[in-house]
Amino acid sequence: MTSDVARRPEPGTLTNGPADLTPATRTLRDEVLADASPYYARAILVAEAFRETEREPWRQKRCAAAIAKLLQECPIKIRSGERLVGWHPSTHADEILQAEIRAAHEYLASEQLYVPASEGHMALDYPRILAEGLDGILARVRATRDAVPPCSAGRPHAEVFADACETSLRAFQAFIERYADLARSLADVEPDPVWRGELALISEDCAHIAHHPARTFRQAMQLMWFTFLAAALEPGDTHHCFGPGRVDQYLLPYLEADRAAGRLDEEMVDDLLDQLLIKCNEFHGQDLMSALIVVIGGHTSDGEDATNELSYRVLESSDRVRMYFPGIDISWHRNMPEDFVRRACQLLRNGKGQPSFFNDEAIIEGLARHGVPYEHAVDHLPSTCTETSIAGRCNPWVAWPYMNLAESFLSALAEAGDGATWEQLLEATDRHVAATAREAVRRGIADQAVAAVNRPFPLLSCFIEGCIESATDISHGGATHNFLQPEGVGVVTVVDSLAAIKHLVFDEGRCTLAELRQALTDNWEGHEALHRAVRLEAPSYGNDDPWINELFARVAGVWCDGIEGQLNYYGGPVLPGFLGWTVWIHFGEQTGATPDGRRAGEPLANSMAPRSGARLKGTPSMILSAGGFDNTRGLGGTTYNVRFSGDDLAAEGGPDRLKAIVETALGTVGLYMLQIDMVNTETLRAAQQSPDDYRDLFVRIGGYLVPFTYLPPHAQEDVIQRTELGL
Repeated sequence: MTSDVARRPEPGTLTNGPADLTPATRTLRDEVLADASPYYARAILVAEAFRETEREPWRQKRCAAAIAKLLQECPIKIRSGERLVGWHPSTHADEILQAEIRAAHEYLASEQLYVPASEGHMALDYPRILAEGLDGILARVRATRDAVPPCSAGRPHAEVFADACETSLRAFQAFIERYADLARSLADVEPDPVWRGELALISEDCAHIAHHPARTFRQAMQLMWFTFLAAALEPGDTHHCFGPGRVDQYLLPYLEADRAAGRLDEEMVDDLLDQLLIKCNEFHGQDLMSALIVVIGGHTSDGEDATNELSYRVLESSDRVRMYFPGIDISWHRNMPEDFVRRACQLLRNGKGQPSFFNDEAIIEGLARHGVPYEHAVDHLPSTCTETSIAGRCNPWVAWPYMNLAESFLSALAEAGDGATWEQLLEATDRHVAATAREAVRRGIADQAVAAVNRPFPLLSCFIEGCIESATDISHGGATHNFLQPEGVGVVTVVDSLAAIKHLVFDEGRCTLAELRQALTDNWEGHEALHRAVRLEAPSYGNDDPWINELFARVAGVWCDGIEGQLNYYGGPVLPGFLGWTVWIHFGEQTGATPDGRRAGEPLANSMAPRSGARLKGTPSMILSAGGFDNTRGLGGTTYNVRFSGDDLAAEGGPDRLKAIVETALGTVGLYMLQIDMVNTETLRAAQQSPDDYRDLFVRIGGYLVPFTYLPPHAQEDVIQRTELGL
């Protein structure tokens, strides 16, 4: 048996990537890469179920019938060598099937199943699921129904909720039993005795966990995966954004129990972790930009460091697998083991953008301000990108709506007029940003109300704390914590625009407001000298200029002031954020030229990092710039992109220098998060020229990982224009 310490590589070492996977797992990786696709045919089964239940007045029951039909009839398979089973179906549709899928979507749209909704974006209550088992959860559902008096006003709603949950749970149990039966039938005809034994064990485990709590590490992994898979199938191909969550925490007791009982197979543990990370890529295929998250580290509920053996092993697995999904996020804090942080930094040498670092201390502090108790707050995790969710207890309603702060500023500039003073321009900007914040909350609440009517999730409601206890669907506000998280996009574009105006108009007198406005109208054409002055002379955010830092804090603070303190549709807090996802690109396409020198149609600045192409003094100044704003207020999610040359990290002392940057950024400055790309400009240019040779080149965008070659050209260029800094 290999010890925990012995498993940790020596400083500076990396795995050999997929070459270190077991042969069967390496084959699985190749098959997933080749076959992964969204399950578009799902819509056909859901539409059939909705047609069959058109006379049913309760929406919850219709949705329960839909997930039941889906779990009963969706295709299943077990690949040779899979120890972790449960296949997310793929659709490679011919012309006839495509027509059927289109017709199904049209029907479901007419039934108003598709509504503006922030579906998913959460981790489930895996510790309770594994400990209680599905029969235990079913018993709680029935107890909730029985606890409501027959003649009370709440009885019909409790009955409908419980009936929908029971229908969904029983279908889920039958789904797992389908895999038990399939494994048994495959074992009956398998000539290889080793694989036949594996299939027999899979069948036995599936038959057990279909009803009972997990007893072993392998069963815990399997039940977690099945639950994850079913929850993702329920909303469908629009929003799969669920995640395994804090796997190093809730799986550790099963690892330790197996070790104590003398039944732990070390290779099996690593193989299961490898297959988990590989199978996360079944959900979408690499042509879709979305996110699945695994979180490691952080704190325990009693305030102790949560880093453990599995935290290290997940890092190692990520280095072996080197795939698109899932994102590996470190929940960093000051008392985290130094060798773990160093190892996480070393991993970035492989150029795959893993991991990202989140400020555990800042996020817990921010959640406390919104009434979240510490023992819940420690289970925070980025919902999928960087927005805040709480594992197993939360309906986060993330990243909705997105609001274009650059447009708000252009409106403020127009309102201020050509004769405005600097203070008048600032005041106009404050008014328009605040109005945009209020509109964001109004729109978000309206969409939550629509989703509450049209889009219940009876299966998901079984796996989130608070729903069964209150007999309330998660879409009706049943979760223990209910958030709304609007995003202000382009805050740095606003700040750099204001800085350019102050410098060129009010300080240097290089032009008037009228002349600047004309340059914007002309998209800087014919105003080349002024454009050069903006780009080369005007100060910009990212160089630790005190007055610009204050300006950034002011604009960001006004956005937060307009949101914080309001309640969402479910009565929970509204959490402001600055997440750009891909919207910073799309908003840029819709936004005219801005005073920071950006031309019409170009991307806005992405979240809280300096704009791409900004002239920066260096890494320390860049990071210190964001310290003037209280990052505990940005719980709706922020991203802070930094790009270094991979050669710097590979040099002697590189991991320690990067570790110091991470600790300064999160511990001293208090950034919400830091995501790092270790790739030089030459490599990115080469990938543009020969995309087929760089399909495994990943970069960090809006808090998630994406193959660089799949980005549209203007997005690729924006990544390239990020200043390449030195360690």
